[in-house]
Amino acid sequence: MHHKYDLFEKFPDGSSLWRACVLGLESTQLHMCDLARRSPNQFYAMHLVSGKIVRLDLRHDAFRVDPKMARRGRAAAA
Repeated sequence: MHHKYDLFEKFPDGSSLWRACVLGLESTQLHMCDLARRSPNQFYAMHLVSGKIVRLDLRHDAFRVDPKMARRGRAAAA
């Protein structure tokens, strides 16, 4: 089953801007990498139903789920 993730760009002032909605975690990761190549800002994805946050960690060329943000997201959704 593929989940939909909303992708956001986070600016230095802390504000975020929605960039895309992508189907599936792998496609989400690829899309965030593509966006990150074009902008110096940070990017993250959110599964709106669960509140799960996926962050792009360019230092390790990896993706991480932020457990603090995931907990906060679930509480906000409840």
